[in-house]
Amino acid sequence: MWNNGYDDSPFKDYEIRKATVEYGITSIGESAFLGCRGMTELTLPNSVTSIGGNAFEGCSGLTELILPNSVTSIGNAAFVDCSGLTELILPNSVTSIGDSAFEGCSGLTELTLPNSVTSIGGNAFEGCSGLTELTLPNGVRSIGDSAFSGCSGLTELTLPNGVRSIGDYAFSGCSGMTELILPSSVTSIGDYAFYGCSGLTELTLPDSVTSIGDGAFICCSDLSKITSLAEIPPVCGSGVFDRVNKTNCELIVPVISVTAYKQAEVWNEFSNISGFSGVEVTVAGKTRKIVVE
Repeated sequence: MWNNGYDDSPFKDYEIRKATVEYGITSIGESAFLGCRGMTELTLPNSVTSIGGNAFEGCSGLTELILPNSVTSIGNAAFVDCSGLTELILPNSVTSIGDSAFEGCSGLTELTLPNSVTSIGGNAFEGCSGLTELTLPNGVRSIGDSAFSGCSGLTELTLPNGVRSIGDYAFSGCSGMTELILPSSVTSIGDYAFYGCSGLTELTLPDSVTSIGDGAFICCSDLSKITSLAEIPPVCGSGVFDRVNKTNCELIVPVISVTAYKQAEVWNEFSNISGFSGVEVTVAGKTRKIVVE
């Protein structure tokens, strides 16, 4: 959890309820409104292009946030612990979301990210336990470490065909998810990326995945079906599927690769390995058919 303290704010001794930033100001400085818990309204002009680190940290009374179309970057921990925030819509001008930018915004139930966003920083939405559905835009290429860790209310996750890497602990503790289909652009899954996703019952890995980090799916205790589309078994770190019942969990792989999976480290721990000859999986508008033999 990001913790900067509240001693750096220039308004720390003021009871601010409503803030209107004058037109002409181009940036909100670091820790500008940090700790202004009583602030309920915030109006930013179209001249603002950047929001500095910790700028609105701890503004727990803020319930609605509308950023102008001029904003291109959101700094580290800019809105951390804004627990009263329920809806967030970022403009198409935003290209990057800093580390811990919205960490601890536990009241957030709706999140809309524009296609202009290409990267999501580490811990960016960690602890946003009120989120139930998440669809990342097509522009996203990387998801930082612990980006959505602890989003325990998340039941639906849609990743775009374009995401190449999923960071360490990126979705750890997202215990509400029941099915996960990773897009065909993903090549690597970080350490403990889905650690503790205990509600997950079905997992589909694309043929593009070449490596899976340590403990990536550890404690996904309800997993009953894993489909790996890769003909060459992905290289696994230690404990990838620890605490998954490998006797009962069905592992479905390309029919020509059954022997390879039975011989590969980690994969050979599964007792029930079967092959498919065709594929039908829908991800980002693409449909493929799986025929198990």
